[in-house]
Amino acid sequence: MDVKELLKWLLGICIAAITIYKFFWKAPSEKEIKKPEGKPETIATRLVALFESHGVHRNQIPEFFNHGLDISSCASDEKLLEKITPEIINDASVMFGVNKDWLEGCSKNIYDISDFYKHPEKFEQYLVELLQNKSTDHFLAAALTSKDKRWNAYFDSLLVIAEPIGELNQRTIFKYHLLGRWKIHYWKSRAYFAACCSLLHQHELFAGGKIVENSWLDLVYEGNQLLEYDFTERYGGVSFPVVGSWMVDEFIEIPDRYLDGMDTEQGRAIPLAISKWLDLNEKGYMRCFPEDKAFQAGVEKLFKEKIEEA
Repeated sequence: MDVKELLKWLLGICIAAITIYKFFWKAPSEKEIKKPEGKPETIATRLVALFESHGVHRNQIPEFFNHGLDISSCASDEKLLEKITPEIINDASVMFGVNKDWLEGCSKNIYDISDFYKHPEKFEQYLVELLQNKSTDHFLAAALTSKDKRWNAYFDSLLVIAEPIGELNQRTIFKYHLLGRWKIHYWKSRAYFAACCSLLHQHELFAGGKIVENSWLDLVYEGNQLLEYDFTERYGGVSFPVVGSWMVDEFIEIPDRYLDGMDTEQGRAIPLAISKWLDLNEKGYMRCFPEDKAFQAGVEKLFKEKIEEA
């Protein structure tokens, strides 16, 4: 092989190497596709998200809400933005019980979560006012607790009441009431949480006990998570990221269930938790079915025996 052919052969190898290098290393970066940026939030996007989280699709807003809106104006966020008025913002926030500042974009906190820790009497007053002249037939209630036993969690439980406010295609549309700021791994908070669960039963709001994902509950308390409508229920409901369940009445009425998962503080908190239960029971707050006095006397006896054991 002469020098010229050798150079030609070497040049061919170099070109091939460069081509291979570009294909396997340079090409991906040169052809890199930028991920589309998230859609910017506006009053319109938040308004649509609010309605859809309550089971009202954007195309159904005119039918359910009216306020001079029509299907054409709700078809896109841009068109809807042109139609939104202060009255629409105010009425939507009141109807669904969300923070008006969030809807207007001034706050990240969607819900104002009511706090009844140490005040079951105020919780009962809240229920009386909520249920005044209303049937409880279509109300829904849930007692939520976190999946893992996390003593370091800021809040680990939440009560949710779904109040029926209308109907759409034979489905009930609800307003969500979030009642919380409980930390039931702490004995005192647990006692007041149990009392409020019992008051729900007394007012015929029979709550279902649900265990939910910790991260979801944290987001709700941080104000960054809308509750979602449950379309799988024929007549509507609230969808939670459920990973388990528990019996609310057993939690209130059976000492071992009441104490399960609590931080006992090396046993010191057990008599404190039972004593607080007995104290609240004396005030009428631990009676799921107050008309059955004989049954309640038996429940009280169980708790007194438990404190003697402790």
